[in-house]
Amino acid sequence: MGVPQWMSVDVKEYIRSNKQLQIIDVRQPGEYMSGHIPGAKLIPLNELPGRFKEIDPNKESVIVCHSGGRSSMACEFLQGQGYGKIHNLLGGMSMWDGEVE
Repeated sequence: MGVPQWMSVDVKEYIRSNKQLQIIDVRQPGEYMSGHIPGAKLIPLNELPGRFKEIDPNKESVIVCHSGGRSSMACEFLQGQGYGKIHNLLGGMSMWDGEVE
């Protein structure tokens, strides 16, 4: 099963429409601190196997990293755990053109 890809415009539109969206950032803490999408929860990829239950499987989620590689791996892992509402941010933060905290 392929990982659904969202572009930054898709994420921004979803947020604008006031729909609940979990944004999970799988980068390392230093990367996260240098700038992240407002409201994003940090769960580094290496911690995901022990922390994935912090993600609500009933809510739409977008997974973010720097360029899309780690987030794609995280999406595949989450799909393997039965998560179906998972999307990879295409190009990651390097392609994000929205607000940053």
